[in-house]
Amino acid sequence: MPNVLWKRILLTDWSQRVTAILTGIFLYQFVIWIMKEDGLWLPETVAFVTGTLLIVAVTYLIPHLHRGWRSLIQFGLIIWLHGIGMSYHFVAVNVTAWNDAVKWIALNAGQLEPYIWFSLTAWTTYLFAMWSVQSRLRVFVLIFVSILFFAMRDSFSMIFLWPQVAMVIFCGFSLLMVQHFSQLKRRAPVIWETITDYPSTLIVPVLLIVGVTFLVGLLAPTVNPILTDPYTAWKVSRGESVPLLGKGVSITSSTNADASSGYSRDDSRLGGGFRYDYTPVMTVETSKRTYFRGETRSLYNGKGWELSPVERKLPVYRVNGNPLPLEPRFDLSLLKTKEVTQTVVMDREEAFPVLFGGFAIQKIVEVNKGENPFQRLIWSPRQSELRYIGRNNYPKDYTIVTQEPILEEALLREVKSDYTNQLEWAEYLQVPADLPERVKQLAVEITKAATNPYDKAKSIEKYLSDHFPYTNTPDESKGKSKDFVDRFLFEVKQGYCDYYSSAMAVLTRSIGLPTRWVKGYSSGTSPIPAEIRDLGILSQLGAEIDADGAGTYTVRNSDAHSWVEVYFEGFGWIPFEPTSGFKLPNVFPEQTPPPVDLSTESDPVTLPEETKEAPSLTWLWLTLSGVAAAAGIAVVVFFILKSDNWRAWRTRMKKRQAVNFNQKIIVEFEKLLRLSRRKGYTRHEYETMREATTRWSNQSKWMKKELETVLELFERAKYSQENSTEVDYQTVSQSIIRLKEQMK
Repeated sequence: MPNVLWKRILLTDWSQRVTAILTGIFLYQFVIWIMKEDGLWLPETVAFVTGTLLIVAVTYLIPHLHRGWRSLIQFGLIIWLHGIGMSYHFVAVNVTAWNDAVKWIALNAGQLEPYIWFSLTAWTTYLFAMWSVQSRLRVFVLIFVSILFFAMRDSFSMIFLWPQVAMVIFCGFSLLMVQHFSQLKRRAPVIWETITDYPSTLIVPVLLIVGVTFLVGLLAPTVNPILTDPYTAWKVSRGESVPLLGKGVSITSSTNADASSGYSRDDSRLGGGFRYDYTPVMTVETSKRTYFRGETRSLYNGKGWELSPVERKLPVYRVNGNPLPLEPRFDLSLLKTKEVTQTVVMDREEAFPVLFGGFAIQKIVEVNKGENPFQRLIWSPRQSELRYIGRNNYPKDYTIVTQEPILEEALLREVKSDYTNQLEWAEYLQVPADLPERVKQLAVEITKAATNPYDKAKSIEKYLSDHFPYTNTPDESKGKSKDFVDRFLFEVKQGYCDYYSSAMAVLTRSIGLPTRWVKGYSSGTSPIPAEIRDLGILSQLGAEIDADGAGTYTVRNSDAHSWVEVYFEGFGWIPFEPTSGFKLPNVFPEQTPPPVDLSTESDPVTLPEETKEAPSLTWLWLTLSGVAAAAGIAVVVFFILKSDNWRAWRTRMKKRQAVNFNQKIIVEFEKLLRLSRRKGYTRHEYETMREATTRWSNQSKWMKKELETVLELFERAKYSQENSTEVDYQTVSQSIIRLKEQMK
């Protein structure tokens, strides 16, 4: 009798139960896809949607439950899940009118936003999928459309979705099997009874077939693809390269660049080259120059950076006008900061996953000039990220207050904390298990002379900046190692910010320093004109130029950047800049002048007293005469400028000026040489100008085209008898401007 009871419980609505489980697994593949799309969903959204799918699947396991009651239970459990997850608390409102009822709903239901809408959408999708899989034709359509979607997204992106394709196929054919046996039960009950009495006659062969299939798949050798990946074929057809696609293929075309510069969303696979894109992103009015921090990553996968499992589950807080909460885990007891106010105006309509600002943001003062305050903004204290959870309507402008750390290097050198055996810091010390040993040995070699963590980090920063040339088109063909950092340090030996910052993060972690990878934007274009900054005109006039001072900075796509932060007990996260040619606008303690020694025996110097004389009639007469003379000269000049002789003289001067374009080109080229020298491009005494520029072009291939243009026109202007034209001068000027921008 007990066996009969258990048999009834297990076989009652068995097809519906199995269908619900397979449908839930099928829909979860789309959640996995969204998790792989960096920045598409927040970790909280993924958690709530996954919980919703689990709740709906579990309710289908309850036998003899009416469809209406099941839907009501599902809805109630979804609301309960969000109430627990969002720390819901009941708000009582005295309802006496319709407006009071609306207010009561807003105050209570509003606490579940915005995640409740994602969960309700997932629930509705689950119910629709359960209806769809009741027909063989609809199951086939569902499998085909899903495979087509995953295959296209996999082929035309850097994410890997073939495991999801395999699971979709498995769930789809399993659903077809359930449909088959369900129809067998209705059409041939006698055969069905025989199968249920002797289930091993069916289950054992099925398990053997599935097991052998999986075993063959696991033991089969890896075979490189025969056909070129569609994404690769498309990029190569455009003359672009696609290094390390994530599909096991590396194909390079004749062009070195494969993308334009900008704020990337996918950092899981770094490398390759890019073209400079000078499109403005934002304009920032700030009380001090800073980098503009965006997001952080702590998991290095050997090819790039991802959110770690811990980061995906970090608590976040809604943003209001109050100061943003700090992460209690980080000790800031010794840190001193400088307050910086920044107003950001976005020049693009693109929706970014975060709001950008100096490190670390303390408070957001205003959004969209107060029209839409703080909506869709959440704060992650652990990562110091001010996130935007919408997919459009990104804030057009916002004002924030940041606290820039003051670097007291003498105190930082006294920090001696050891994190190697502390599990809570493991995510910031993580390196891949297969990281080549030579990377760790290099870290030890670089820091062997340093006696404290701060000097060790500075040693690594300086080593990377001094030993590896910067280029936006690194020669990846030199790289053989599977690890991105190892390939950069020992094989490619050139690159841009992602190469330097990833290398420093891995090297510092290798010697036991907690480190995280940061991406955002560098400071942008300085408000001080380039001519004044390069030639020092203001300093010649006695004015001090503060390159890190207040001003309005234009940030472009070409300013997208990455750097690292290292943790020091008592000071928190301190930024470091290992990229060659870049310098962090750090804040240091103000230097106090040495005290004046008043104990000297020399006699004090007595200055003569100033005497003030009353203005005499002579001075008054001279002043009036000077004013009258200046007025007369102005009248004469006015009439001269209106005369035909003046016009003829100007025409002659313009013609004569054309001859001077040779000298102008020579002057511009000499300015370029001075700038190049400061950026590390020096000319040896034994080199001709052409030999020097050829060497620079080999060192940084992105300079070759512009340098050849400038050098050809310079040599013509200096050594040829021909007169340069205004067009030649403009060509030289534009080429030099592009070279200056790329040297920053």
